[in-house]
Amino acid sequence: MSGPKSYTSPSTPSSSTSTLKPDPIPPNETTTLLHHDPKSSHTRNRWNLFPPVRRVFFTSLLLSMTFAFTQTSLIYAFRVMTCDEYYKTHDWSGSGDRCSVPAVEGRSAREIAIMSTTTTTSTIANLFISGWFINHFGVKATMFQQTFWAALRNLCQMYALKTGGKAGILIIQSTQVFNVLGSAGGYQIASNVFVSLLVPSEERTKMFGVLTGVIMLGSSLGYTLGGLAFSFYGILAPFQCAFGLLCFCTIFGSLFLPYLPPDNRSKGTNTSEVPKEKKKQSFFAPLKIFIPKKVESVNGKVKRDYNLLLLGAGAFVSVLATGYVHVALQLVGTDAFGFTPSESGMMLSGNLLVKAFFLSICFPRIITHGRRLISHRTDVPTGPSQLEHPETPLEAEEPDDMGAPREDQARQPTDVQHGSTFDLYFLRWSIFIDGLLTGLTTLSTRGWHLYLAAGVLPFASATGSACKGVTLDFVEDDQRADALGAIALIEKIAQVSTISLFGTIFAALSEQGKPTLVFLANGAIAMLAFILLLFVRMPKPDSQGRIALPA
Repeated sequence: MSGPKSYTSPSTPSSSTSTLKPDPIPPNETTTLLHHDPKSSHTRNRWNLFPPVRRVFFTSLLLSMTFAFTQTSLIYAFRVMTCDEYYKTHDWSGSGDRCSVPAVEGRSAREIAIMSTTTTTSTIANLFISGWFINHFGVKATMFQQTFWAALRNLCQMYALKTGGKAGILIIQSTQVFNVLGSAGGYQIASNVFVSLLVPSEERTKMFGVLTGVIMLGSSLGYTLGGLAFSFYGILAPFQCAFGLLCFCTIFGSLFLPYLPPDNRSKGTNTSEVPKEKKKQSFFAPLKIFIPKKVESVNGKVKRDYNLLLLGAGAFVSVLATGYVHVALQLVGTDAFGFTPSESGMMLSGNLLVKAFFLSICFPRIITHGRRLISHRTDVPTGPSQLEHPETPLEAEEPDDMGAPREDQARQPTDVQHGSTFDLYFLRWSIFIDGLLTGLTTLSTRGWHLYLAAGVLPFASATGSACKGVTLDFVEDDQRADALGAIALIEKIAQVSTISLFGTIFAALSEQGKPTLVFLANGAIAMLAFILLLFVRMPKPDSQGRIALPA
């Protein structure tokens, strides 16, 4: 029987007990508190390949493709349903296409016009509602409110196609009211707000251009794939594909897009702490940003600032000038040069693809190099912030009142002198070149001249993206959604106005046998937009400093 074990004398470890190895480096003040986890690092690196901004681009690509998927099929469906309704009371005694009679074509055009009017009016209302929804429920909820109502409208359209006749036409026309709660305009506002919140201030203008290019690429794919689905699988196939894509976009976005809190909760405030002026925001709040405000100049004088009003007017007139060009290309091609629908479709598809290429690839590089050129220096940051991983204690973030590190803060607005000033220059001369090239299209005497114009005009098509970037430098951070909504609103109103205005002008010119002169009228209106933008001046840095670039 062994005696009691001694706790003072050394003992040899048994073979069944593992030996503890001493820590070769004792802990000190430089030792990390949390050990490096290879698995978490691998996951983080994997997500870095698909960051939130790229997820927004991918979702926008799918949504733009989805909304364009049914456009051509919907026009054809109206023709078929009108034709079926017509022959309920008439007899067909001829050869060829029984729907190619003036009575059917005229009635079909009227029904499509009613649908287009309802769609446009509802979309304009949706722009107000989307801005209000972003401020109260967040941008993520706003985006997928659009897809829910669009999917519901899509189901109604499929039911209408199966019903056919006058009843089917009425169902499609009435369900366009769903655009009030969910439309292409609403998701585009949400996408722009996402981008404005996720990227540094100096990259906003470039990313707006990329987003616009992605949306145009999606629209081009939607027109093409929707037409192929109709050709191979019938009239219902594009609508079924669109419904499936809407469901996929909703699931993907809800799982992978980041949640960004609305303005009244972004700083952890409750409802009672929100200023009264924020509570009183209405659906018409976006339009208020264009009202000239009183500002105090450096010498103490109070004057009104008309810059935002001039920017809004310039954006409106520029869309008024260029919004009809793609329609004019089709009409002139058909009336003057005998283009078939397939030839017009190829021309428009090529136009959208060139726009997507320019806005996604060329435009960001023009902005980057232009800013460097105007600042006469090469240290203008062109990528993500380099302060995410501080190298010295002076670069580390300060703790807040609770002692915890603050959440990521948005970068300060771009250096006015070296950043947004070039954006404004680009905005002015982009619309000038656009107007010049559009006016030169009047000289077209052969069909291939229109193809050439459709391929060249997109290289001056970044006016809208530059306008968004410049506008955001005039407003506070909590007004971004309203500002983007206001720009989208005036662009939509301009699109409606340009169809009415230049449609009348084109009809009058066609009667005179000079349809190509419509391009000269477009170019003249674009020059008016250029003149308005000449009076815009960038705001000077405030007392807190708006300069984010290194000195």
